[in-house]
Amino acid sequence: MKREKKITIFVILAAIVSAVLITSSNREAPKEAPEIAPASMVTETASGLTQPVPPPTPKPDYAGEIRKNSSFFDIMTACGATPRQIYDIAGRAKPVYDLGRIQPGQKYEIFTGDDGAIEKILLSIDETGYVEIACTPEGIDVERREYPYEITIRKASGIITQSLYMSFIDQDLPIELGANLVNIYAWDIDFFTEIRKNDFFRVIYEERRMLDGPDHEENTGVGRIIAAEFNTSGTSRYCFRFDNKTDFPDYFDDEGKSLRKQLLRAPLSYTRISSGYSKRRFHPVLHTYAPHLGIDYAAPTGTPVQSTGDGTVMTASRTRANGNYVKIRHNNSYISYYLHLSRFGKGIKQGTKVKQGQVIGYVGATGYATGPHLDYRVKKNGRFVNPRRLKLPPAKPVSAENMAAFTAKRDSLLSVLRSVPVRDPRGEYFAVSGGPASEAPGRPGGSGGSPLPH
Repeated sequence: MKREKKITIFVILAAIVSAVLITSSNREAPKEAPEIAPASMVTETASGLTQPVPPPTPKPDYAGEIRKNSSFFDIMTACGATPRQIYDIAGRAKPVYDLGRIQPGQKYEIFTGDDGAIEKILLSIDETGYVEIACTPEGIDVERREYPYEITIRKASGIITQSLYMSFIDQDLPIELGANLVNIYAWDIDFFTEIRKNDFFRVIYEERRMLDGPDHEENTGVGRIIAAEFNTSGTSRYCFRFDNKTDFPDYFDDEGKSLRKQLLRAPLSYTRISSGYSKRRFHPVLHTYAPHLGIDYAAPTGTPVQSTGDGTVMTASRTRANGNYVKIRHNNSYISYYLHLSRFGKGIKQGTKVKQGQVIGYVGATGYATGPHLDYRVKKNGRFVNPRRLKLPPAKPVSAENMAAFTAKRDSLLSVLRSVPVRDPRGEYFAVSGGPASEAPGRPGGSGGSPLPH
């Protein structure tokens, strides 16, 4: 009898637990995350990129964060290093990282031996990497290292309902992914004049989970874009990341032409063009008519300004009229100018080599300016030209010997891209088959897809 009673009680408890679990699972479905690409895609794209979790790092003897007005010498002196040791370490590290230019906010860890002598120094550079300095009886070794991470390949899509920014918010996608997409298409698409309501995009990208960062905490972020489709006014433009075995992996369209041009179309994300290129313009400060040989981009103070191409800084200075300005030589033909900056980018000075897309300053209103904006100018063969009318040739296309490999990769990625549905959060329609979005109220034409259920 007692045995039957126990069995009855057990059955009742099991039924209660099951009911609770079922209720909690049905309470609210989690928001749909970006899709994970097929296993074959992950294997093809991310092979060898996933890194194992590093062994636990021993506790440092000294650790902290670089403070304002502190120097590498100050930090090392506080750890018991002699001036000679500091000089030797800084000299050995300079080809890898200039310790004389450390900035407030960088984190450091210093490890010493039983005798108190410094054995290892770790100094964060940015969110992705750090410098490791090993001091041994044989000498000083310096290496720049990346924080370990693992990669997941994801697929995502979105449709323009208000703006590109809002489409990423609506689809719960990382804003950084949108910024990367804009940078890739920076020359072929003007995101401030060409984007229309109901345009859409599809993208395959890396999600990187950092396993050990500056604070020894895991962090998930956006990695490289592998392939993308951006459909504007019914026309799809594609990009595919491919190693052409030249300088570095680059982005190419579906015909193998490079998406990278010698100069970007615009050096910043701007609100509007407040003044165009003109041979005769009324100056708002001087109140006289004079040529305006650049484009004024209105943008909030502090907006990052990018170099529109690879080059060398000729000038990073200040004048009464130009305010803070940067002048960059790109090759024998082109020189670009960036006027009225609030401040310069990190490390920007005469002689600095910069890459296309690198931040060289920030929007301001210095010099002859009535409000925050960037005056961007371009000289071609010694004469100022209208930057918005420049038609520059792209970088080198996929080479003939690599075309077969590119075509195979393109076709594989295209099939994945075109399988990604573009769902409209308004519940009106979705895009299919790589063509324009399906016919819906307010959008004539289309490819005949079905509307989403309300």
